[in-house]
Amino acid sequence: MRTLLLLLVLFLFEAVPATTGAGNPTRAFDRYGRIRWEDEKARLDNFAIQVTNEPTATGYFLVNAGKLSCKGEAQEHAFRARNYLMKVRQIPWNRIIWRDTGYGDEFEVIMWIVPKGAYLDYEFTPPTAQHIVRNCHGHAKP
Repeated sequence: MRTLLLLLVLFLFEAVPATTGAGNPTRAFDRYGRIRWEDEKARLDNFAIQVTNEPTATGYFLVNAGKLSCKGEAQEHAFRARNYLMKVRQIPWNRIIWRDTGYGDEFEVIMWIVPKGAYLDYEFTPPTAQHIVRNCHGHAKP
């Protein structure tokens, strides 16, 4: 049931392509919340394959911290994923762009495929009074 729901969400997300400021179509490749690193690596592998198959496109990796998060958590998460894509999957550094998009209701990662000459419109959402950002030690997650 959970897999069916995920596939439905991905289908609906893909059905309406976003556009960039240049009017070129972009497309969301994947979207997920907090998952195990082993599961995330499988998704990153699929993302790397897609970026490789589209040699003129750029992969964007956007991370949004949740209401309860650690200071720097989104950046740390993005660095780990980008390093995996570059070192393990051999994606050139200039083909993967990561962004910390701020704070939302839940921790979320969204991966996009952006055609050459286009850029991805996104906004940074600062924390509000509803967000609790802790100074966590080590890799402890809230």
